[in-house]
Amino acid sequence: MNRYVCVMGPIFILLGFFAFTGCQSPSSEAAKATQIEVVTPSALTVQVTTPTLRTVQRIAQGQGALFAKESVILSNKRDGYVSTVRVDFGDKVKKGQLLAEMEREELTLQVDLQVSALKQAEANFIRARGEYERAKGLAAEQLIPQQRLDTNEADYKVADAKVYTAEKTLALAKKRLRDTRIVSPVKGFVQERFVNPGEYKTAASKLLELVVVDTLKLRSPVPERFAALALIGMPLRVEVEALPGEVFEGKLTRIAARVDHKTRTLLIEAEIPNSEGKLRPGYFAYITGILGEEEALFIPRIGLSRFAGVERVFVVKDNAVISREVKSGMADGEWIEITEGLAEDEQVAISAHNRLADGMTVQAQLTQLTEMQ
Repeated sequence: MNRYVCVMGPIFILLGFFAFTGCQSPSSEAAKATQIEVVTPSALTVQVTTPTLRTVQRIAQGQGALFAKESVILSNKRDGYVSTVRVDFGDKVKKGQLLAEMEREELTLQVDLQVSALKQAEANFIRARGEYERAKGLAAEQLIPQQRLDTNEADYKVADAKVYTAEKTLALAKKRLRDTRIVSPVKGFVQERFVNPGEYKTAASKLLELVVVDTLKLRSPVPERFAALALIGMPLRVEVEALPGEVFEGKLTRIAARVDHKTRTLLIEAEIPNSEGKLRPGYFAYITGILGEEEALFIPRIGLSRFAGVERVFVVKDNAVISREVKSGMADGEWIEITEGLAEDEQVAISAHNRLADGMTVQAQLTQLTEMQ
């Protein structure tokens, strides 16, 4: 009996222990729960600024090879042999200068013959006119019959017609003789020579090419945004690689009617006076034109991102990030112009670009940048 009681004693002690530990009050559990805090990540702080509106001077630049304002191809008007060529490639020529001659002996002889024929026709005309005048006087006194007067009048008219024909024939012969002389119609340079003395050339064969260099031209594309600012007659600054340090003055003379849809550029043409002859066709030149002034939006360069050829800014509105595709224009130090995609009153992120994404929430910190430095 005593041994049995001794065994049960520890059992009651253990049960009492478990009962004590398993029956804690609900108030102690609530106390522990109030000690757990929910941690919410704080929003990223981003510096933002508004675009700066500036009055800028628009400058358009272009480049290209100079070319002659006028090019002239000289050819012969009749078949024949070339007797002389007085100029060669690169020679400077004056207006009216004799450049080449075709064979002319036969045509000279024809002119001489026509001169003689005209003299004979004029002599016959003088004699026929005298006889007709005398016949009119005699007929008035009824000393000759009317038939004789009519004959003298007919002879006079035939002689007059022969003089007219001889004059025209002589003029044609002289023209053919003149056509054997190849004369420069312009002041310029010999660009190319296609003939040598002694060669036989059919009519309309190319003999020489001349270029007029008193004024040269240049064509170049410019961005389409300058189309409204470009004006015919506006002055241009011209520089050429062959003459470093020298500046020439030109003017805008032509503007293409439409924009190239592939390059979004507009073709312009400029003329450059060259009275001193320093410039030559083929020189590579650069042109600069001041197109005028207009208002433009600028942001700090650090506010513009470029990836795979696409330009973007991060606009922050109501603490939300908006990724916006834009187009940039001219640069000025640490500032860059935004030509498309941004409004003057919008805020642009200028920090933490590598951590921003479209749609994320941030804490915007406005930094006013009103001066372009």
